[in-house]
Amino acid sequence: MTQPTTPISRRSILRTGAGAALAVPFAGSLLTSCSTKSTSTAPANKTVTVTSYGGSYNDQLTKTILKPFEKKTGIRSTLLANTSLAALKTQVHSGDVQWDLVELTAPEYVQAVNEDLLEKFDYGIISDKGLPSYAKAEYGIKYLSFLFVMAWDQKHIPDGQAPKNWAQFFDQGRYPTKRSVYGQLSDSSVLEAARLAEGIPFDKIYPLDVDAALRYLAKHPGRDKLIYHTANQEPVQQLTSGEVTLSTSFNNRINAARKDGARLNFSSSNGVLAGDYFVVPKGSRNKEAAFRLMNFMSNDADAGADFDQTTNLTLANTPALAKLPAAVADTLPTSPKLAESILVRDDEWWAKNLKATEQRFKLWQAGS
Repeated sequence: MTQPTTPISRRSILRTGAGAALAVPFAGSLLTSCSTKSTSTAPANKTVTVTSYGGSYNDQLTKTILKPFEKKTGIRSTLLANTSLAALKTQVHSGDVQWDLVELTAPEYVQAVNEDLLEKFDYGIISDKGLPSYAKAEYGIKYLSFLFVMAWDQKHIPDGQAPKNWAQFFDQGRYPTKRSVYGQLSDSSVLEAARLAEGIPFDKIYPLDVDAALRYLAKHPGRDKLIYHTANQEPVQQLTSGEVTLSTSFNNRINAARKDGARLNFSSSNGVLAGDYFVVPKGSRNKEAAFRLMNFMSNDADAGADFDQTTNLTLANTPALAKLPAAVADTLPTSPKLAESILVRDDEWWAKNLKATEQRFKLWQAGS
């Protein structure tokens, strides 16, 4: 992939490759890229319309989850690639709800709850036995999770000499080199990493002291020792090219690069967990089918493991761990072995403070 000309978030990467085909036709449905409607005329709860971000990710979601779900239940799925909080809101307010299961970012989820746009999840239909503790919410499930981690180039930093915590990662004396950090605060947890480096315990990170985090970064490693990336593929490019030897990244990106032969590694310990939600719009005519799909996604071990291995992402499905190699399973945010050593990003704090924090961060980057 070429270097981006504009900032790209984690989720926009999922759209890559969608091209003009913004809808993935599944089970016979034919949809256009500009439509927000399902064309299904099936009886209620015999079909479910899902919206996500498109590209190869939608193809993978169809293969690993939706097709096996149909085979097991007989419920057909239509997968769209035009997910949008604005469109969800329009459908709910108009009373013409066409979507049944909608992918939202964490801040969008908080906003949708606050605006009363969502159905409560029915945990009588959805078993929570397969869900990690962080994933279950009243109006949705954080079904997809990422770990913001410290990564290194094994050619220059052997695993035995790699940083074991954020204080070591930022220690300029220990690693006299520049570091690449993610500059998009909507996804980046570099400020949390700075507070963790100062020894602040997990339960005291929020409300986030932004100024304290920036003061730490100004000294460790120093403002001039930081390179900022704005797209998910950049850390892998920077590490493999030798531009940097240390970088923040996401666990799935480094795992994918390792599969391709890159000599990179990362530490899940002290990672910061974030993720996307699946929600059901208020007024969905197929909400029972949507809940049954969420139950399948959360508890079917084979489907969950296939999803994790195919996408290099992590489904909120703990039974899948037993189907994966231990070397992989133990690094995933769903692993019970990591429960006490990762920080769960506070979605409500970021939903309220993102804009102001982004402005403060940009001023700091500029030297103000």
